Amino acid sequence: MAAFEKVASAQALTRRFDKAGDFGSALLGGEFDTTPERSEPFLATLRLLRVGDMVVQQGTTSAHRTRGGIFPGIAVLIVNLQAAERPARVNGAEVGTAEAVLLGGGAELTVYNPRYLDWAALALPLPLLEELVEVAPLPLRVRGASSLLALRPDRAARLASALSAAGRLAEDLPAMVDTPCCASNLAMALREEVAAALTAEAEIRPRPRAVGQALRIVAAAEAFMEADLTRPVYTEQLCAALGVSARRLHDAFHAALGISPHAYLKSRRLMLVRRALLSREDGPDLVKSVALGHGFWHLGHFARDYRALFGELPSETLASRGAKGSARGRPRKAGDGAA
Repeated sequence: MAAFEKVASAQALTRRFDKAGDFGSALLGGEFDTTPERSEPFLATLRLLRVGDMVVQQGTTSAHRTRGGIFPGIAVLIVNLQAAERPARVNGAEVGTAEAVLLGGGAELTVYNPRYLDWAALALPLPLLEELVEVAPLPLRVRGASSLLALRPDRAARLASALSAAGRLAEDLPAMVDTPCCASNLAMALREEVAAALTAEAEIRPRPRAVGQALRIVAAAEAFMEADLTRPVYTEQLCAALGVSARRLHDAFHAALGISPHAYLKSRRLMLVRRALLSREDGPDLVKSVALGHGFWHLGHFARDYRALFGELPSETLASRGAKGSARGRPRKAGDGAA
């Protein structure tokens, strides 16, 4: 399937990341943007295993946030592989080890992961999901929907074990997946575990009304920001555009994303700075002018926050772009001034 083309040439692979953006781009089944928590460097390991028309993604990730959407025609089942004192929140709901999130094609995804976590996701075609849950008493065939499922604990444990084993296989014994017998047996085993987990007394947890309202406010805020991706946006502007109070906006962002609007908008402005640095012609004061143009008046704090988010200084972003330009035969002009 086109959505899984990143593993079309290799049945199993393991990748490690120290930049959240690269990690988000590597995820399969949709389009995703990932940003790290500022309190620690971003680190992630992603193990990909393709068996038949299904793809297992098993990851270990540090604290981060991910926003995105699932491709049409795809279903994604996400499980938490470890008990956590502060479990991840997916679309505003905490996900424990006996729960799973089921996303149909077109569904939006908002993840807030406040700590290191082991997780797994199984991406598969929607028709295959419908086949596997044909006898399920749950309305799982709604496309574009996101559902939090409460699984029977023993079935949840078996499903988590199967997905964990798939991740270990991808990292430790990737050549074995090329063996037809191994691949077909693993595919059948995964199908059985998914079907059993979703049809054995699974229940859909209702989403609290407050969570739904928070997600709608955040979605409206993002639509306002996406109308002009080059425009820095501030909290007061969002409140005025959405017709909500600062308290309501703050509560909505915390419920949906685990972050304040101020911190979210600051990260967005840093991302706009990075985009500008990667797209504009170099100049002696490029970093300084771009930073000031996006509301960063204290250049020392700006450089610190930029490195916390992207793992490099603004000047290093320019240097990496310059190195690529040199490799293509384009000389790079001299430097930046702020960082």
